[in-house]
Amino acid sequence: MTENLNTSQSIELNSLYQEVIVDHSRRPRFKSKNMQCRFCQEGKNPLCGDIITVFCQIEMKDSCPLLSIGFDGAGCSISQASASIMCNSLQNVTLQEAQKTISHAENIYTGKIAVNAHDLDEDIEALNGVSKFPVRVKCAALPWKTLDLLLNDNFDKNGMPKSGCDKLENCVKSSNNQRKLKIVTTEF
Repeated sequence: MTENLNTSQSIELNSLYQEVIVDHSRRPRFKSKNMQCRFCQEGKNPLCGDIITVFCQIEMKDSCPLLSIGFDGAGCSISQASASIMCNSLQNVTLQEAQKTISHAENIYTGKIAVNAHDLDEDIEALNGVSKFPVRVKCAALPWKTLDLLLNDNFDKNGMPKSGCDKLENCVKSSNNQRKLKIVTTEF
């Protein structure tokens, strides 16, 4: 009887995971080719062709930079949903909060931590369903790894932006385009 209950809960949870992933894939949040940004980073998964550009806008509040993250890209539903979930989770956050969320997400999509089997507390937990498919983990990891590169390259250990991109317009439209394409290592 307990085994059937666990199987039933597992099926319900998988269905809920799928609904969240499909919703973010079909209606991505914070996806735009025309996003203003201070920094951006392109990442590509050479195994499947997924490509993501992560945009980071900064607003100073009480001498502390608050980050807002957006993206553009093309690829499978997992990579696009993961990027949408990431951006939805990272609006008006500090560098430390962003880094903590990146680490938390990695633990979820790799299956290193279990999520609440009775309901999803946050959309990021839906990425746990990807952990059952090792090949798809790389798709979920791409936006998070790309953001991690952006933050490591452009912020100091105190959370302050380094010099760098000084434009206030979209990087794509700028004649001083500093976008960087990197093949993102999604290995763990």
